[in-house]
Amino acid sequence: MKRLGIYVFAAMFILAFSASAALAGPNVTGNWTVEQTGANGSSSGTVSLTQTGNSFVGMNKQTGTSFSGKYCTPNVDKGCTSDMQINGMWRDHTGGTGWLTVYVSPNGHSMNGSWGYNGRKENGTFVANRILPPIKITTAGNWNVAYAGGANIFSGPMNCTESGPSSLCKLSGATLDGKFRTSNKVRYHWTSAKQNGWFSFWFNDDGQSFNGQWGYGPDTTPVMGRVVGQRNGPPARQ
Repeated sequence: MKRLGIYVFAAMFILAFSASAALAGPNVTGNWTVEQTGANGSSSGTVSLTQTGNSFVGMNKQTGTSFSGKYCTPNVDKGCTSDMQINGMWRDHTGGTGWLTVYVSPNGHSMNGSWGYNGRKENGTFVANRILPPIKITTAGNWNVAYAGGANIFSGPMNCTESGPSSLCKLSGATLDGKFRTSNKVRYHWTSAKQNGWFSFWFNDDGQSFNGQWGYGPDTTPVMGRVVGQRNGPPARQ
């Protein structure tokens, strides 16, 4: 039964992504990680999806479970409550079959849903995340920086250039000159017309946003303010 659970949620993911791409824009063809919990216990696996128009097919190669599905249309298809909903079927390697209901996120990067055996109520639920290409962490480009606590000096548009580990940014009338200390952390010395200090930020896993903090004078001074940043433009991939 546990294996069947894995097959099922794998199938659900595939359905959801294909549908999302067809009606909401993103193409979900690719590989996904799936986490399932329910009456059959908890399990995880990888599912591959192939989307053609409004329909999709998928496979969990580890379990041999296959699935198919189609985006539903609200107020037309029975039980369809959202244009991000996919209704599908799964079949495992023993010939067992069942149903899937999947809901896809607007960006096509995640999904969740439920599954069951034919003629029965829900047996379990799942969540899935698309396996994306590696993100290249870089400061280069344009950013929007927003106040997140403490003193409010640094906010607004920020432009950065990068050469090797070194990074140079312009923000709120100040120049930030620094280097990467780790693969996802940058430490700067900032100067303006009348003041100077330190500035650090840490990239989130998506490489498109960061959390930062700053202070006056040398690195040993207290934190005076906090900021968050969001990149303007597409992600940089390796």
